[in-house]
Amino acid sequence: MKDFKKFRDGFIGPVIILGVISLVITWAVAATYQITYAEIERAEQEKARLARVEVLPAADDFTQYDVQLPEGVSEAYRANNGAGFVFQASSKGYDGQVPFMIGMDAEGKVVGIKMMTNNETKGLGSRVGEPAYLQKYVGLAGDPDSVDSISGATKTSNALKNSLRAAQKAYEQLKDMNP
Repeated sequence: MKDFKKFRDGFIGPVIILGVISLVITWAVAATYQITYAEIERAEQEKARLARVEVLPAADDFTQYDVQLPEGVSEAYRANNGAGFVFQASSKGYDGQVPFMIGMDAEGKVVGIKMMTNNETKGLGSRVGEPAYLQKYVGLAGDPDSVDSISGATKTSNALKNSLRAAQKAYEQLKDMNP
């Protein structure tokens, strides 16, 4: 008992005890991550699927392209019923990359846009993701600069416009190609 008290109150004892506690906590966090990873991944995939349906509601289902895409476009899908395409594109905003899900009909006109999870400033850059602003781009098949940027959110507005340009390039590349 006397030796344990000496160990506990000495210099080495607290270091070893803290190390063991740190290892146990690290193991617990790693185990929790392993247990929840698959469910988090499924939830993210479902969120992306719902966003695709939201931006191209005429589509019945989607097939993903497995080709090199233009810079700024990370994923491309074609509606199985020929209703159009959905592109996941992103560009640099005020506080990092700003991802958008962009739906285009078979002729390349914007049908819908959804701003995905991002770090843009609430009340400023986040206003770019509001439906009233995104609706201004619906029907657009040309230059997105024809829509005015949001004052105070120029970088985020430009991120949207750059993402639309990248999606238009992807559309031109893929419109005659089967997935």
